[in-house]
Amino acid sequence: MFLRHFYLIVSGLISACCYSQENEIPRPSSFVLSGGFEYGNILRTNEPLKGYKNTNYTGYSVQILKQTAGNKHWEKQYNYPQYGIGFFAFDFLDNKEMGSPFGIYGVYNAKLGQCGKLKWYHHVDFGIAFNSNPFDEDHGYYNTSLGSRTNMFISLGTGMYYELGRHFDIGLNLKFNHLSNGSLKFPNKGLNTFAPQISLVYYPERAVPRTNDSISFNTKKYNTLEVSAFGGRKNIFYRGGQREELKKLYEGFNYSVYGVEAFYMRQYSSKSAYGLGVGITHDEQYNHTMYVADSTLYQQKRFSHDQLLFSVIPSYRLIIGKLNVNVGAGYYLFKKERKYDSPAFFQKIGLQYQITDRLFASFGINAYDLHIADYLEWRIGYTFSRRERR
Repeated sequence: MFLRHFYLIVSGLISACCYSQENEIPRPSSFVLSGGFEYGNILRTNEPLKGYKNTNYTGYSVQILKQTAGNKHWEKQYNYPQYGIGFFAFDFLDNKEMGSPFGIYGVYNAKLGQCGKLKWYHHVDFGIAFNSNPFDEDHGYYNTSLGSRTNMFISLGTGMYYELGRHFDIGLNLKFNHLSNGSLKFPNKGLNTFAPQISLVYYPERAVPRTNDSISFNTKKYNTLEVSAFGGRKNIFYRGGQREELKKLYEGFNYSVYGVEAFYMRQYSSKSAYGLGVGITHDEQYNHTMYVADSTLYQQKRFSHDQLLFSVIPSYRLIIGKLNVNVGAGYYLFKKERKYDSPAFFQKIGLQYQITDRLFASFGINAYDLHIADYLEWRIGYTFSRRERR
């Protein structure tokens, strides 16, 4: 069923492209259509997957991209990248019980170099996947890779492309794909795949990079003071003693996380900034504890009064036009750790978009141990001070 929908999408996109050619667009098109096929393996990263005899899978994708030509400063800085939207579908072949994930994602392709007609690209994709088969003890499905039908989709890859002619490129990529829900629902060990991919790229007309020296670029650098409020939610299962007495292995509770953070960022180039942040976080999980009595799981308040978590967060920022990629490593200064708690040291990565010069919104992941998602963050913020550096 999912392949039928996927093929309909591809057919519709191809028809749209053919229609545009018939009507002869009066100016060069900067849009690109790409299709890909991959055949690879599911990585055996947890115990249930190690018992699978065959972990091969196939993947199909189609992308609608915009080829930048240097009309904006950041496009020239990043070597005229492509960005747009993509659709994908996976078939797990001999392991149909894992589901048939399909979804939609944002695409960013950056060219690293070119020699004649041969080009080297790397790509980052981020989106949402549907129709995975989650852990379900009631129906005898014990794969702990995913705990929900809807998950985040992240793909990283690199590959070489060759220009076949005026309108087509053929490419060979190596791809790593990751599906998980950011701890919204446990279990959530994650599902990872690795595969070579062959792709065909269609250019209605190749965009020509703009090299007009009369274009004025903004080379100013700024120091900014930003304040934001964030919120998230996570599902935590019981990890303590007597776990075997529980009827459901991954029974647990849902907890909210929210707080405020302030960052002072210093821009040191047209692409990058660094800074330091401080935060105050209310984590419901931290303020509760779970215990087992009579083979039943309960929760109770851990402290007589809720405790706040105070953090300090050194950060780095990659600037791509109005889009910022924020990476930070923080520490909860006075966290009272107990067995099975997440550590006081945590990591953050997020995408921040400048809605106006002052107002911004962000979405990201808070993690620990460099690979375990604690919760997803949604935030809105305001830039109180933006001073040009002299």
